Amino acid sequence: MGSQGTRVLVQGVRSRPQNGHLARLPAVMRYVQLVRYGGEVSLAGREKDRPMLKRSLYILCMLMMVLAGCSRDPETVKKKYVENGDRFFQQAKYRQASIMYRNAIKRDPKYGEAYAKLGDSELRRGDIRQAVGAFRRAIELLPDTDDPAGKLADIYLAAYAIGKQQNPVLLNEVRDLAEALFQKDKNSYHALRLQGFLHVSDNRMKDALDYFQRADRIRPKQPELRYAIAQVFLQDGNWEEAERTARQLISDSPGYLQAYDFLATQYALRKQPESALEVLNKRIENHPKAARFRTQLAGYLYLLARRDEATKILNEILAKEDELPGARMEVGDFYARTRDFERALQIYGEGAAKNDAQKSAYRLKRVLSFVAQGKLDPAMAEVEQVLKDDPQNNDALSLRASLQLQSGDREKTTSAIADLQTLIGREPRNAVIRYNLARAHQSRGELDAARVQFSEAVKIKDDFVAAHIGLGQVSLLKRDFGSAIESAERALKIDSANLAAKVVKINALINNNNLRQARFDLDAFMRQNPDSPDLQFQLALVNFQENRFADAEKTFRDLRSRFPADPRLIFGIAEVYMRTNRQKEALQFLQQEQSKSPNDVGLKTAIANVAMRTNDLPLAESAYRQLIEVNPKNLDLHLRLGEVLRRGGKMQASIDILRKGTSLDPNNPAANLQLAMTLDAAGLKRESLPLYETIVKVQPDNAIALNNLAFMLAEDGRDLDQALTYAQRARQQMPNNPDVADTLGWIYIRKNLSDNAIRIFRELTAKHRDNPVYHYHLGMALYQKGDRGGAKQSLQTALSLRPAKDDEVKIRELLTKVG
Repeated sequence: MGSQGTRVLVQGVRSRPQNGHLARLPAVMRYVQLVRYGGEVSLAGREKDRPMLKRSLYILCMLMMVLAGCSRDPETVKKKYVENGDRFFQQAKYRQASIMYRNAIKRDPKYGEAYAKLGDSELRRGDIRQAVGAFRRAIELLPDTDDPAGKLADIYLAAYAIGKQQNPVLLNEVRDLAEALFQKDKNSYHALRLQGFLHVSDNRMKDALDYFQRADRIRPKQPELRYAIAQVFLQDGNWEEAERTARQLISDSPGYLQAYDFLATQYALRKQPESALEVLNKRIENHPKAARFRTQLAGYLYLLARRDEATKILNEILAKEDELPGARMEVGDFYARTRDFERALQIYGEGAAKNDAQKSAYRLKRVLSFVAQGKLDPAMAEVEQVLKDDPQNNDALSLRASLQLQSGDREKTTSAIADLQTLIGREPRNAVIRYNLARAHQSRGELDAARVQFSEAVKIKDDFVAAHIGLGQVSLLKRDFGSAIESAERALKIDSANLAAKVVKINALINNNNLRQARFDLDAFMRQNPDSPDLQFQLALVNFQENRFADAEKTFRDLRSRFPADPRLIFGIAEVYMRTNRQKEALQFLQQEQSKSPNDVGLKTAIANVAMRTNDLPLAESAYRQLIEVNPKNLDLHLRLGEVLRRGGKMQASIDILRKGTSLDPNNPAANLQLAMTLDAAGLKRESLPLYETIVKVQPDNAIALNNLAFMLAEDGRDLDQALTYAQRARQQMPNNPDVADTLGWIYIRKNLSDNAIRIFRELTAKHRDNPVYHYHLGMALYQKGDRGGAKQSLQTALSLRPAKDDEVKIRELLTKVG
């Protein structure tokens, strides 16, 4: 749009010379060339002598003075900017109009008219915040004009009316504006109108009517005011006057479309279909070129089960499609809304064949019809055809990305991310695209990338509830429960009834172990939504966490009677069994459920998990192997099977399956960590070291990897400074972990920093008196310091605690040296 605006502006300069100055500029430039090069210059075959040059220079100077005078007069310049802004506004180019009005304000920061017009253009652009600021300034600068105050009040009233939580502050703003207008003029149209709306908000309909009718006498036949009067009559129970007012409104202002909808809806509610049809036909009579009004008439006939009449109207629309703009698209949309997808697809297809300019639009409508039927393959084929013919079509690219995301396939999700990133390059301020990209990253477990895109989406559109919820869900997954609560509360501030936001908040409170607040909020939420199964499920979780297992089980079972297909309820009941020492019942219950749904992967996974938790390793191994056969690219299943095999002492088999798992995602920190630790347990520390290094590169704050890598470097006696850095970073992440402290102390020993090592090991042996390794390491540090007596005592204590065989040998060797 920006480039088109620039072209229009340039063309306007060329075609509208002012006082002949711009038309004569080419001649002026010829004179400038004479001055530049000096002497006699031949132009068009004629000699130019110096007297001519002097005269030309004189003319040039006069012209430049006139031009400079025009450009420097601030009154002329600012008014010119406003005139240009008005032209753009009339062309519905509101962004360019705003730029012009802002330029006028730069010339004169107290130009009230420019602020008022800027408020109008920003309001049309949908930037309410900028519109409010502009109208506020206009009110200050134009004290004798009512319109800016009236428009600002309208914004506040609209915000109050549509707000999920009606904000009394907004009404107070309207009251202040109305009062200020009354003080200036007791018969102010806007003041009377606003007082009427304030009385409506207080449910004082008769007083509201009085103010509205007084305003109507001052400015008769204003359609917005007449429409408000009709609505107030209706709310006050006076349908006859509401009907009369609305009919008069249509007669006086046939272009005011809300009046037709108002009357038709009220007639339909009162079971007066013929009157409703009369109004709908009247709208067509007054707007004969609008195809959508004809399809709305057909839609009402369809609801009345007069489908033959509806079909006749639709066919008439198609027959007149050359006379009715957008006719075929409207009819196709009608059939799509009524779920006659075959007819919709046919009409869209014919439209694509007939209309090259709209071919892509018709094809994309076909895509939506396929998606509505769950036919994703033909939908994708249609999208690909659109992109083949029109590679820059953003709507097609967005649809393709959405279809790829729905597939759940990792490779297709990667393609979706590529499409969405392309779209962001083209439309960086599109919040919906960023939201979809965040969803794509979240589905791949790329939580940091998802968080970035959700955050950008809410920066662009701060009332984007779904993006706030998405940000909260990502925070939950990252165990950042404070941020999850903040995101949920922002969503609830915008939409206080949003169940998904309530669930995110309760989930975060439960996971943050703030059960008292979770129960308090649940009580409040459930007063508003007592039958909400999601909130009841959260209540069961709170009961479960508070060890009120009987209450939790009852809620899970009650919900299951209503929603037998919800797997969360099966797993909830099984978890209650597990926590109440009924492990066998848990396994039997899951196996019974699995026998009813033998192909249910979720149930098979639950059985495998319970088997592993109850140490039924043969069953767990068998179950995980079956699951991997079905889903060979599932990394988590490989990790779980690796753990089962390790516990069963099958170290090589565990290593083999974990290697297969890491090959699926070579840089995955969790997979590499499990493989590295299994290699350590198998005595293959040389093979685990590069894995720890990979983990630290990908995830620099992984405390376990940092600790183990530091210990291995210290054991080898190489790069002790790097080992110390790793150990210190690990301790920052896990300051109370004794193994991390032990590693740090061990590095101090290797670096001959005996005092530092002794301090750490004295703390460890004081807190963990029964750990022979810590006493052994304290003995080493004391021996290094030269305290043979203290070393001997620590080493003897270590031996008395029955250390592992390898450690016992080392302790006895050191005792021999101590003497």
